[in-house]
Amino acid sequence: MMNDKNQKTENEMRDNHTEMNKRVQYTWLKETLAQHEPTFIDMDQCHQAAVCIPLLKNTDGGYDVLFEVRAATIAHQPGDVCLPGGMVEKGETPREAALRELKEELLLKEDQISYLGDMDKLYSGGSLVMHSFATEVKGYQNTFNPAEVAEVFTVPLEFFLHTDPECYVIRAKVEPGEDFPYERICGGREYRWRSRKEEVCFYQYEGHVIWGLTAKLMRAFADVVRDRETGYEKHV
Repeated sequence: MMNDKNQKTENEMRDNHTEMNKRVQYTWLKETLAQHEPTFIDMDQCHQAAVCIPLLKNTDGGYDVLFEVRAATIAHQPGDVCLPGGMVEKGETPREAALRELKEELLLKEDQISYLGDMDKLYSGGSLVMHSFATEVKGYQNTFNPAEVAEVFTVPLEFFLHTDPECYVIRAKVEPGEDFPYERICGGREYRWRSRKEEVCFYQYEGHVIWGLTAKLMRAFADVVRDRETGYEKHV
């Protein structure tokens, strides 16, 4: 039969072992979480697209932004104004995809393109992430691939720096699939889903309408340049 002294020693050993396990778990957990890079949940289910914002030096010493009008034969948004770009393919980075599409759509050579920097990303509609990259295009001769592009035109960068887009709000209604398990949620079929609101922006320049994601990307790009404009003027 175990005496009181032995029982006390065993209890102390058990308590010490439990405490040591807690410390090990805490240390392991802290180190594990410290190494984690946060990301967006379900991002792997989103389509990844990338565009270039091509800048051309103009005769006034400033820059123009080059836009495309999508060919009428393209299935998605034919006739719309867009920036050169497309979907990110397997095995390539968004930047590689944007530069590849820039060369393919405008028939450019590698040495005509100067990479300027990563611009903002745009998360749209719960299913698309649009990456954007600024580039300078040199020696451009109005070339483009007619299978993808109907025409090209330029807009002075100054226009975007001094013009706010017109913006409107649209709402998307949530519609669960026919097999959705309503019995598992409070309210069942009467559950009040939140509708998703999205801002749609428009620029108009000499008969061209620049809208949607393209307009949002240009607004964001102009914000970056505008925020630095005063410092640039002081610097020069």
